[in-house]
Amino acid sequence: MKRNKWTAIFAAFVLLFLAVPQTAVMESVAGETEYPIEYVYTSDLITAYYHLYGHVLDDFAEIYITNNTDETARFLVETEIDGYSAVSSDTVEAAAGETVEVRQNPRLIPESMEKLNAQRYANFVIHVTLLADGGDELLLAESSEILLFSRRDYTWVDGMTDQENHDLLAVYVTPNDPAVEELLRRAADYTDSGQITAGYSSERDENGKVWDRLEAVWKAEEDYDLTYVNTWVTFAPDSTQRVRMPFEVLEQEGGNCIELTFLYASAVEAMDMESAIVLVPGHAYLAVRTDDVNAQYYFVETTLIGQSDFAYAVNYGYESWEEDGPAMDAGEDYYAWVTIEDAREWGVLPVPWR
Repeated sequence: MKRNKWTAIFAAFVLLFLAVPQTAVMESVAGETEYPIEYVYTSDLITAYYHLYGHVLDDFAEIYITNNTDETARFLVETEIDGYSAVSSDTVEAAAGETVEVRQNPRLIPESMEKLNAQRYANFVIHVTLLADGGDELLLAESSEILLFSRRDYTWVDGMTDQENHDLLAVYVTPNDPAVEELLRRAADYTDSGQITAGYSSERDENGKVWDRLEAVWKAEEDYDLTYVNTWVTFAPDSTQRVRMPFEVLEQEGGNCIELTFLYASAVEAMDMESAIVLVPGHAYLAVRTDDVNAQYYFVETTLIGQSDFAYAVNYGYESWEEDGPAMDAGEDYYAWVTIEDAREWGVLPVPWR
């Protein structure tokens, strides 16, 4: 992500801001700066992560206002992404000689996010208003062009570790999506009890209940006529990967390895069990923990949906792990393990727009 820094200097008595070019205003008040304003904003917004700004990611905008007068002053600070976000606003007070800091994260409007199927440019807009009994005064009104990534773009974030960047993939695991809930409802039809239960009930899945639920999900996915779409995936630095959400995989009846893994991981999390995404060069598959005590897993090759039964997909996944596990333990490039539960604890929540 790029961070742009702008410094705007305005005097409180200047009322010609909107009538003359900014350069002329700034020149006219040089040396008479009652309320200097400085702000920093993010020029490349990663749409799929928009709910993480200000928490896992840096704040979208940081505004600093200095009060160079002898009296306390109040300011209204507003930012937005024109046409794509709600307005983020704060009213702050600065004592004489004080600098106040405002951090804002305009939230994207869900309806606008749905339309972001390709990268688009938009305008970041900022207003700072002096609030006074004698009448409010606009001190700053500027807009700057920013880039909005497609809602399907997974992209590397500068300044984060490899593991942190990989953990961001957890935003695409969406256990509360209505489409995933419907998948589990169908899976219930393939269980002996006709129900989908949550959590673990025995060590190492001795009673087979974890296996039975995972197999039921597999059979339910077959009802959607899912097909593996053989496309290359990459999660390397400086790369951007196009990703379909789990509901889109169901609607479009297919996906590549990582997309099918996101779908299955969503169902697993919805059943309150722990899963991990196994990333290897050009490929991904799923690991599901067998209990909440031992670090033992079922490895599921999700790309075999529609081609084999669940037992074969797990056997295939286990054979893959026997080869990939040592490479991962050795720290080889492009191998990674993403535990969804750990990512959630860090604050990587599912995309909330559905």
